[in-house]
Amino acid sequence: MNKSFSKKLIGLALVASLLTVGSPALAVGSAKTVKGPAGQTLIASKTQQIADGTKVTITGKGYSLKVGIYVTYCVVPAKGKKPELCGPFDITGKNNASVWISSNPPLYAKLLVKPFGKGGTFKESIKVTRMIGDYDCKKVKCALVTRADHTQGSNRKADVLIAVTIK
Repeated sequence: MNKSFSKKLIGLALVASLLTVGSPALAVGSAKTVKGPAGQTLIASKTQQIADGTKVTITGKGYSLKVGIYVTYCVVPAKGKKPELCGPFDITGKNNASVWISSNPPLYAKLLVKPFGKGGTFKESIKVTRMIGDYDCKKVKCALVTRADHTQGSNRKADVLIAVTIK
């Protein structure tokens, strides 16, 4: 075997090994980052092949302190529509797939919300389920979502969606 051919073969083997190993950003179930319409950033710790009932960490930064949000899990709405078919809520708070974050909530909600961190940040865990009401997330598109809370329900600038797939 000549030296030139040997070097090419070693180079190809190296490229093949890098492609086989892959980068963490391409790994199944890896984190995903999305920029929102107002420049905010939403990060989900896992997005692919999520088992029913798994909690996923959702991190945000750059959100407006003037707009309260829900961090939740929803059926993906039609373009320009508000995400509103969202996952389970109960009065105990144990099964909720939603967290209300606001730095200036209505008076009645002071004990119900979590404030934003410095720079419009938050970090929450949201339970991802196969079903959202009657909707099967293996058959319809579902996403981890931020959206404006009910005090500014028509505000679409807080809408940021990260699509997920269910095992």
